[in-house]
Amino acid sequence: MRLRTLLILSALLIGAVAAQASHIYVVNSSSRTLTLIDTQTGSLNNSFAQLGLTPNLMYLGDEHIWVACSGDNAVQMLDRSTGAHLRYIPVASSSNPYDVVQEGDYLYVSGLFTNKVYKISLQSYTVVANLDVGVSPQSLCVADDKLFVCNTGGHANNYANSSISVIDLQSFSVIQTIPVWTNPQFAVARNGYLHVSCTGNWSNVAGKIDIIDLASLQRVQRIDMGGNPGSMWISPQGISWVGDGMGELLYSYNADSWELLHGSGNPLVYQASMVSGTAEHLALLKQDYPAACVVRLYTSNLSLVATYTVGYSSSDILMVGEGQTAAEDELQALTPGLYPNPASSGSALHLSKQVRDSGTFRLFNLRGQMVESVHLEKGAESVQLPHLPAGVYLYRLQTAGKSLNGKLVIVK
Repeated sequence: MRLRTLLILSALLIGAVAAQASHIYVVNSSSRTLTLIDTQTGSLNNSFAQLGLTPNLMYLGDEHIWVACSGDNAVQMLDRSTGAHLRYIPVASSSNPYDVVQEGDYLYVSGLFTNKVYKISLQSYTVVANLDVGVSPQSLCVADDKLFVCNTGGHANNYANSSISVIDLQSFSVIQTIPVWTNPQFAVARNGYLHVSCTGNWSNVAGKIDIIDLASLQRVQRIDMGGNPGSMWISPQGISWVGDGMGELLYSYNADSWELLHGSGNPLVYQASMVSGTAEHLALLKQDYPAACVVRLYTSNLSLVATYTVGYSSSDILMVGEGQTAAEDELQALTPGLYPNPASSGSALHLSKQVRDSGTFRLFNLRGQMVESVHLEKGAESVQLPHLPAGVYLYRLQTAGKSLNGKLVIVK
């Protein structure tokens, strides 16, 4: 295969990725609907799915969408392709389910009013276990075979004793409780660390971002963001975008160096209650109660692309590439990318950021046969390619239980 052909093929592959459609899902709590936006066509369907009573946060699986419905004390199961309602899964009386995540054959649900986390089997669709955690648990995050629970402490207690409960998923037991700043509402895992958005008490205690080392389960940094930081999303480029609970501002910091870029002292004036995105775009949800809400789509450099009016009292937003799961979308921020692509045979393939945990780089031909396996040490910044014939190969970069798959063009 000649170089010109390889370069054309590479350009087509890159172009195909760039042109890939993304979907934006929005939970409209008062409207009791799920909005679906196709960013490639611009189509807006504000009734993609009918939801239960007081829906809160959602999780996107391979085939299903799971929505925590507080008013029904249940998790709603939807068909991801059609939006059709499949079933309600009861959680517990007066539990007020707030968030739901899927890991393997189980769902995990936070009970805001019962101070518990519930484990639901996807074989029987029943609660098979529950654990006491902190007061008023809200968002959940899975990383390193552990479930991290944001215990806000509760408004009635002025968010006292805010913490993160760490649950070992193998034994389903609380193995540690980590004190954090006031009112932790959201958490995101990236490169061996848990980023926790702590909103403050909405009055005289300003918000901060706490960084927790996933290996030691200790807080290692606190970022004085100010304001009322809420929902956050970390881009593959390593920028953490953080919405403000009041919905009028947007904050940011470097997710790897932990340098504050835009806090309450120099905020970005974009209306962002909640944030999601992809490598190319940023989706900002402006919440409004009890009115219709607005989603604005921006490029990664914050140029406005489109504005969508969605349902009433929207409570959650997720943006993913077409066909991706929520976990796969988060993985873009967890695993380094590779460049250059195309690469010369026998050359060094560089990583977009250091490997924080040891891992493995494997290279396969198009028949699926492995042609190279390289162990990556913690801190690695490059991979040495073997001398291979020019062509298109498949790679898998795996670190700390996370993997990144892609195509690599090798030229002579």
